[in-house]
Amino acid sequence: MGLYLKSKKLDLEGGKDLYIVLNKKDADRLGLKDGDMAFLGYRDTEMYVKVILTDTKVKEGEIGLYEELVDERFAPVNRRIFLDIPKPTKSLDAIRRKMEGGKLTEEDLQSIMEDIGNRKLRETEVAFFVSTFFNPGFTEDEIYWMTKAMANSGRTLNFKDIKGNGDVVVDKHSIGGTAGKGVTPILVSILAASDLVCPNTSTRAITSPAGTSDILEVVMPVAIQEKQVYEVVKETGACLIWGGSLYLAPADDEIINVERSLRIQEFQKVLVSIVAKKLAMGTTYVLIDLPYGKNTKLDRPDDLEFLEREFKKLFSKVGINCFTIRRQIKGPEGNGVGPALEIREALRILEQSDNRSISLEETVLDMAEILLEESGRAKKGDGRKLAEQVLQEKKALDKFWEIAKAQGQDKILSSDDIEIGKFSSEIKSVKEGKIVSINTRGIVDIARALGTPKIKEAGIYLNKNVGDTVKKGEVIATMYSETESRLKNGQEICDIENTWEIY
Repeated sequence: MGLYLKSKKLDLEGGKDLYIVLNKKDADRLGLKDGDMAFLGYRDTEMYVKVILTDTKVKEGEIGLYEELVDERFAPVNRRIFLDIPKPTKSLDAIRRKMEGGKLTEEDLQSIMEDIGNRKLRETEVAFFVSTFFNPGFTEDEIYWMTKAMANSGRTLNFKDIKGNGDVVVDKHSIGGTAGKGVTPILVSILAASDLVCPNTSTRAITSPAGTSDILEVVMPVAIQEKQVYEVVKETGACLIWGGSLYLAPADDEIINVERSLRIQEFQKVLVSIVAKKLAMGTTYVLIDLPYGKNTKLDRPDDLEFLEREFKKLFSKVGINCFTIRRQIKGPEGNGVGPALEIREALRILEQSDNRSISLEETVLDMAEILLEESGRAKKGDGRKLAEQVLQEKKALDKFWEIAKAQGQDKILSSDDIEIGKFSSEIKSVKEGKIVSINTRGIVDIARALGTPKIKEAGIYLNKNVGDTVKKGEVIATMYSETESRLKNGQEICDIENTWEIY
């Protein structure tokens, strides 16, 4: 026995959980208690929500929706919504079998991904599933089935023939583990200015000083809906958006939330997550960036070999052409760390400014060369020349702002227009020598103390980078913050000798 209740939006946020507020009299009719899960449905929209009971916030016959339900899950306001007790799920039986060492079927994994994506499973139940990545692990068939099911747990997009591109839809994804996110906006602009279709989604920071979405948000809107995404790509050939606004592979987002709270990550899960998101996004050619080295996610050669091999195998199974690039990382990408400083760094390269980071530019050109040639846009051996030409002639810069305007930005900014923290403090070398490496974790700790990623003007600018020779007492970096207290936090946490390796 379900109930149809009139919906109203509440000025309340639930974070990663989906909440509704229900009058106690309606809850009694359904047999629901405070904290129970309930099934919510409206036309094609179905989801599982947590119930909060009230005598006053909503009247009998009403249902109060937290902001996330309306803004991110598109639950309607002032409409009659169906609410009922959830039906028993087969997913828990399948998870239990997996924990006992059994193998799952394609149907099992479809059921699990659907229930996770719809939030039918509680966080503890999702955690039990996550644990099976470690023991007993999954077979190749299970990984393939899980990837398809995860991709289909939410919306899927299709950009084929949107600009006469046939089936060529290109993108790049990094496994992360480095500070600095300037690569993506530059690379996407070069590819789109070279007449490739490149719809790119990115994430916000979890533990890093900034995610790609965080740096882009300094100069353009990134949270746009599906209809506008198609319009932007049709107009410009690309987009630079936050993936969280599109409800792509929501099962993956729920699993990531659990991984974040448990602070664990397993490589099979990394594979499934990335491939599922690209499959849902309609990508047909993808470059996987594999940064490795001390203090990155990949510090063992065996892990690098495994991931490269497995990415190519799994992408091939789902019909996506995959290419990889290996890069040894000895410090942050470019000179800026923090949302404003990183987008300023990207703009300097697009503007071809004299004070741009040449090392970051070379990294982008290496990636552009691969995608331009492997997608057939350039002949073998000509990809880098085309990318350099597009960059030097400012075509990539024009394309970047074309994308930004299509997404809702109202004016063009120069790199000098980007505001950074008004309080600053210099970091000076404690000895003379050559900077051999810069500890990413040390840089992340300082940047976080300064207020990143929430405070977009905060961060660190590297006056000297890896490979530079410095004198004792010379300025090697500058910290920026919006408050004196945050700046003091950065100064206190800054461990020069363990962050900068100088010989």
